[in-house]
Amino acid sequence: MQFFKQILREIKRGENVDLYVTVLVALSIAALNLLGLAPQSLIASITLTLLGLLAVSALGNRHQFEELRQSFTKSIDDIFLKEFPATLDEDFDSGKEIWLIGVTLRSLVAGKYIRLEEKLRKGHGIKILLVHPEGAAVEIASSRYYAEVNRDSNKTSSAIRDGLQTFCSLHKIAPNNIEIRTIQNPLTFGAIAVDLESSSGVLYIEHFPFRTVSGAMPKFVLRVGDGQWYEFFKREVYTIWSEGQVWKCD
Repeated sequence: MQFFKQILREIKRGENVDLYVTVLVALSIAALNLLGLAPQSLIASITLTLLGLLAVSALGNRHQFEELRQSFTKSIDDIFLKEFPATLDEDFDSGKEIWLIGVTLRSLVAGKYIRLEEKLRKGHGIKILLVHPEGAAVEIASSRYYAEVNRDSNKTSSAIRDGLQTFCSLHKIAPNNIEIRTIQNPLTFGAIAVDLESSSGVLYIEHFPFRTVSGAMPKFVLRVGDGQWYEFFKREVYTIWSEGQVWKCD
């Protein structure tokens, strides 16, 4: 009885219908053949048709298995990246609320200043958080750089101040739509977060290594559908922001 219930459930869901039809036709032909009611020419043609259906079904199952196998054997290099994927620009442009977190955000300022300006003019919200340019945090952050020449906290402090000055120029465009903060913490990662509370929320995270490579890596992307790890880093972004202090542009 349970067996037939399972068959009915699968048919209602549209699963394995072709196989059940094949089995039903095969049993019907077999019964007619035993009773001598089916001509041999008809049996031969139907048998070939059934073999064709079974072959098509087998190919479909093979393709599904291959897709499933590939999903489980996804390379770690598809998760941890050297550079952010091209989707960053699309997500950045479509987002209504952008969070930018980093030590200096120097490369981001250089590449996306015009886009930030455009977003502010459209009424979008932008939140900026950098390491404070003075104190132990900037010294620790500077000590991580791979090249010894870059481990000068004065250079890092200067880069942060340049970034803050740039963001303050954006602040003049729409002071109610942009918030700027600094934090007395060297930060272990940088983030570009887009619409964190929406169904299309996404986090672009980059790790800050300690003297192992030049530049921030690995990089990875988390979306709402990634569940607990998206929630984990989203919560950390909120916590870092709450610990930051408002930077007064004047």
